[in-house]
Amino acid sequence: MTNPSDFTPQPPQGSGPQPVQPTQPVPVQPAGNTVPPQTPGIIPIASGTPNTPNTPDAPNVRNKKTSKLAVFAIIVAAVFLLITFIGVNSWGLLAFFALLPVLLSGFSVYTTRKDGKAQGRVLAWVAVGITVVALIVGGVDVVRNGLEAKASHDAAEQAAKDAAKEAAKAKCDAYSWPTTDLASQLPKPESSKGKIERDSSSTFYIKVCGTDATAYDNYVKALQEKGFTVDYFKSSSVFNAKNAAGYSVNIRYDSKGDSIMAIYVFAPDDSSTSGTSGNGATQNNDDSGSGDASTGSSSDDDFKAAMDSYESLMNEYADFMEKYNAGGHPASMAADYAKIMVKYNDAMKKLDAIDENSLTTEEQQYYIEVQTRVNQRLVSVGASTAQ
Repeated sequence: MTNPSDFTPQPPQGSGPQPVQPTQPVPVQPAGNTVPPQTPGIIPIASGTPNTPNTPDAPNVRNKKTSKLAVFAIIVAAVFLLITFIGVNSWGLLAFFALLPVLLSGFSVYTTRKDGKAQGRVLAWVAVGITVVALIVGGVDVVRNGLEAKASHDAAEQAAKDAAKEAAKAKCDAYSWPTTDLASQLPKPESSKGKIERDSSSTFYIKVCGTDATAYDNYVKALQEKGFTVDYFKSSSVFNAKNAAGYSVNIRYDSKGDSIMAIYVFAPDDSSTSGTSGNGATQNNDDSGSGDASTGSSSDDDFKAAMDSYESLMNEYADFMEKYNAGGHPASMAADYAKIMVKYNDAMKKLDAIDENSLTTEEQQYYIEVQTRVNQRLVSVGASTAQ
């Protein structure tokens, strides 16, 4: 028996018209507007719309505008580059001009980042590139200017040294030892090069070049052998003394440079009384005033005031040191020491303002006498301290 559900109608065999199988209807499109067949699952894209996928990883850039900041950064960077080509003389000036283009190019890169609000990242990096090139050009220019300035300074310094050497050579030319009364009181130095600064009936002053420490010591010994042993003071750079006839000599030795030994000789002044003493330790501020008679009334008031202030200060300092050493270095004297230092600065300013070359004969002699008394007092203080 045949199951009715398994029965499928079959078309009749043979000739004659055959039944038509049903098919899907084909839609008819209007003429002139052809639309591609649709694929199931794909959303059709409207005609004229860019084929840009709208995905979270690639935001839609159709609404972004070109960054005006990037354009402005390029303009500023180009101006900065032009300035560096014109010339920048210092690092500070280069940093000043570089500040604005660096900030603008940096902000433009940030603004045109992937998820930024504007486009034009290429323009931003162009601004960065121009700024970097300008910095390199400006840096090279600053280094070059620095080297040129250093070379110019070195050349000027060398020229100054050469001029000083030439001046020293002229000062240390050969001299002829004079036969005047003052010069005859002295032994002739070993060196034959130097310059006679002053030669008169009251003062003889000469600078002898090329004198080493041994030659200085030998000359001091020759002076002592010639009778300059009265009220004398000797150190490694200073010698002061008088002879029995009243002639006074002062020597200052400088071992630096041309090793110059400066020699002063003063004629005796019969109308004056000596203001120096053998030990110098008993001198006080009143003693310095007695030097006014030895210098005469022609001494300049400012000069004498400066010398008296200096001697008074050094006597005060010597008294302080003797009291300080005798008392076992008491800390309570620190305030007194500070006051002395204030006076010392004032006295030294006045002393430094003195031009020794412009002093009169009387002023030079008074200057040497004060220095001699001060040196002798300091030596006595140093000897008591060492004991």
